Amino acid sequence: MLRAVFLTLDSAPLVVAATSMALVVVGAAVQVAVGAGLSVVCGFFLLLWLGTAVGVPTLLCLNLLVSVMATGFGGTNVRWGDVVLASGATLAGCVAASVLPSLPESVLKGMTACVLIAVALPRPPVPGVLPSEIAAKAGITLAALVTGALTVWTATPGPITPVAMARGGRSGADIRRTMQPVSVVGYGAAIAWGGTPQIGLVGAGLLAGLIAATLIGTGAGFFLRPKINPARVVLLIRIVAGVAAVLLLLSLFR
Repeated sequence: MLRAVFLTLDSAPLVVAATSMALVVVGAAVQVAVGAGLSVVCGFFLLLWLGTAVGVPTLLCLNLLVSVMATGFGGTNVRWGDVVLASGATLAGCVAASVLPSLPESVLKGMTACVLIAVALPRPPVPGVLPSEIAAKAGITLAALVTGALTVWTATPGPITPVAMARGGRSGADIRRTMQPVSVVGYGAAIAWGGTPQIGLVGAGLLAGLIAATLIGTGAGFFLRPKINPARVVLLIRIVAGVAAVLLLLSLFR
């Protein structure tokens, strides 16, 4: 079955393009509704199909588009202190990753698989006694540094910063509202350094279709946000992340 998946990626471009756009719609909707999900749902597929050299900048652009819209239309009651702190650390992580030598595609896929495994695993419980505000900010800063580096390398930063915020006593709604503007900074910085996807390599029609799918999914996410059960969506994200991690790891041995 897995061999059939990889053969389809190589020999049925229309099927693959339709699948990628469907995954982008779902991922964008999930990200707007619960705060994360685009890279988890569709990122692995784009990396398997397009490769990291094309897939990463494409995924960065789609993530930036979702984050800008989610911030612009849902940026009320934001903890701006956390936004400034996490954004600054994320930017520092992006810069650090950008000045390091480029990593091979196999390493990038392996790193992305590790992030997806972290997404699939249950999050550690929030401690009964919350840390001091200084300790909480230190944890968020360290997590955001790592997030920035992973954003540049894989366009899949994972749940590291949201987990740090949760352990620092932030509510789920606070985390969702905070992470959108932070993501704008992270994805924007990664694109500024690495550049946008080359239309000649992606294809103008495919890129336009992916952008349209992102906009449709974003609109659906705003509509679905008050209607869905976040816990069930998170469970679905974990299942998808686990499957995606397995496929990425297996692709290393093709």
